[in-house]
Amino acid sequence: MGGQGIIFAGIVLARAAALYESRNRPMFAVQTQSYGPAARGESSKCDVVLSEEESFYPFVDRPDFLVVMSQPAYERFIDQTHSGTVVILEKESVEGRPDLTYYDVPAIAKARELEERGPPNMIMLGALVGITDLVSQDSAIDAIEDVSPVDAVDGNMEAFREGVRLGRSMVYHE
Repeated sequence: MGGQGIIFAGIVLARAAALYESRNRPMFAVQTQSYGPAARGESSKCDVVLSEEESFYPFVDRPDFLVVMSQPAYERFIDQTHSGTVVILEKESVEGRPDLTYYDVPAIAKARELEERGPPNMIMLGALVGITDLVSQDSAIDAIEDVSPVDAVDGNMEAFREGVRLGRSMVYHE
């Protein structure tokens, strides 16, 4: 849903891959976004394509990973998955559970514990990195520093690191 920061998280992921992860290995990223006319509360989506080869098709038809932060997003996008898709769900906001490998991430609850200093979207991004190692923590941290507003850098970093800790310790469901 618009306002949850999923597009911001996608921008961070794409930037981490294209600008920073490529220091260690070839990495290309394409990021696209779409959202309803009234951004807050409307449907929003962010596609990120990561590849070790140059790729110019910017859309995801069948995701290898799907991060979902709301029930409407779950209902809209779960049918685009395939048997190998890993789904990362915000535990409080998503009621559905797929017949796929999935992780329940308590991002909203953890954000409350951080006293709102760290937003749930950065916790979800950290969990994605912790679960998948798509990019290194260092690359993601560099990207967070680049794109975060100055007054949000510390909170975003704290939330991201908490998400990585969660992701590394999570057990998946099948």
